[in-house]
Amino acid sequence: MTELDKPDIIESNDLSVVDRVLTEFINAVAAEDGYLEISARLKDGILEKRDFSEAALERALFGVEQ
Repeated sequence: MTELDKPDIIESNDLSVVDRVLTEFINAVAAEDGYLEISARLKDGILEKRDFSEAALERALFGVEQ
């Protein structure tokens, strides 16, 4: 596995319980073959933008633009 192929693992030190759970979920998604793009969208939408709307989750999981 090259450096570019490694998942973008998020460190969970000093995070709230909710953020640690979400981080573990996103890291688990990133560890699966073929799911790096989905994990990046989840990280952006859920952890960074804090958008938990149904539309945002659908975009992150399925790449669907509305």
